[in-house]
Amino acid sequence: MGMATLYSLFATLLFYFQLLLFVFCVLVASAAGLAASPLLALVRRRPAANWIAAQVLRVLAEQVLGVAVDVDGTEHLAHARVQPCIIVANHQSLLDVVWLACVLPHRTVVVANMFIAHLPVLGWFMRLAGNLFVRQGDKLSIKALFDGALRSLEHERVSVVLFPEGRRNGGSESLLEFKKGAFYLAYCTHVPIIPIAVQSTRALYSWSDRRFCRNAVIRMRVLPPIATQSLAEEDIPALISSTRNDIQKACIALSSPAHAHQQ
Repeated sequence: MGMATLYSLFATLLFYFQLLLFVFCVLVASAAGLAASPLLALVRRRPAANWIAAQVLRVLAEQVLGVAVDVDGTEHLAHARVQPCIIVANHQSLLDVVWLACVLPHRTVVVANMFIAHLPVLGWFMRLAGNLFVRQGDKLSIKALFDGALRSLEHERVSVVLFPEGRRNGGSESLLEFKKGAFYLAYCTHVPIIPIAVQSTRALYSWSDRRFCRNAVIRMRVLPPIATQSLAEEDIPALISSTRNDIQKACIALSSPAHAHQQ
């Protein structure tokens, strides 16, 4: 067996070991949120369980996984402390939960794929914490998601995190086209939109290349909130385009060697 083969085998074993550590971190964080959910439900603060789980995952990601998050523009998240907001971000890989744990506002729910709702521990926790689920391509599921998000924003006064690409883009710097849902929701509720841009994480994590780096930093930027009080329905396409362009530009800037050197 040659050195190249041994190196490849060792790298593959490290990848799966790091992946197991990731699953462990998510399960521990989910268990913490699950334990807090019943008490929080009694005082009508179910979404706070998401924040508790996020704090646990943030610490575990840094201490166990060796993955830290560098956030620029955190002052823009202050809007979500005083009123519900719609938070939109690019969607790449399982590392999304790591950076999300570092910026998740206190009263916030997340939109996730329906299959997650059926996972043990993680799915149980996310359901109890009031998160929202959607089955892609299912019109009834999409309508139920919209109604649930509308209820969260207007009646429960809770922020909502959505990924307008609709699916993971694989860590590409070129974003997928944004879907209309998050922006139509903003039109209906007139709450601010907070865009978030995250650098391409393909160099840090790739399932196809069996790569999951330690001692890594995910760089992200919270962009200024977009007011929607005067948003008209005919303005939605332009808003989608401008928001996507702003996130796209920020993602490219964050992934550039010059930005990494400045850090």
